[in-house]
Amino acid sequence: MNWQQLLNLIVARIKQVVGLYAFVLIPMWGMFFLNEVALFGLWNIFGIVPRALDVGSMIGVFASWTMHGNLSHLIGNTVTLLQILFLFGLFEKNAYRTIIKLVIASGLVTWVIGSPSSIHIGASGLCFAMFGYMIGGAIFARRWGYLIACIVMGTGYWLTIKQGLMPQQGISFAAHFGGLCAGLLLGANSKHTYSASAQRY
Repeated sequence: MNWQQLLNLIVARIKQVVGLYAFVLIPMWGMFFLNEVALFGLWNIFGIVPRALDVGSMIGVFASWTMHGNLSHLIGNTVTLLQILFLFGLFEKNAYRTIIKLVIASGLVTWVIGSPSSIHIGASGLCFAMFGYMIGGAIFARRWGYLIACIVMGTGYWLTIKQGLMPQQGISFAAHFGGLCAGLLLGANSKHTYSASAQRY
């Protein structure tokens, strides 16, 4: 790969980072304000209710990451996503498709393992799924860029990650743990796609 190809790759990945910010953050913030202004909080009732087969819970599997209880909840997830999406956009070739897979996989695992008397909303499950994907990619698929990303995220968010994986009142352990597990599995299975891409270079 010559310097021109490297420059083109860097430009393409930076564009992807900007696109990912729009792809993830605009729906989150848009639905929050729409819910506050026009829906009177009703959007959040479609969160994930584990093992419930009603339409609302099925919507939650795909869309709970756009539901937030209050502004501080939204801002907290946004700050994390700004950083993790940057790393994800730099190192992931098929970032949009992968994020869609992580949204669905983390939602399904949360639906399976969560308490049936609970409802799960927020983008923290997606955050943990993306982090799990990077760990799985680094360890099992030998994607060294993700190893760097894991070190950066792990150093800055070690306490947050540790607390998020400890069951506690008001925190969705099922979404955090489920997202991490879903991400690990998808990241580990990205080995063959990554290897094929590497061979073409």
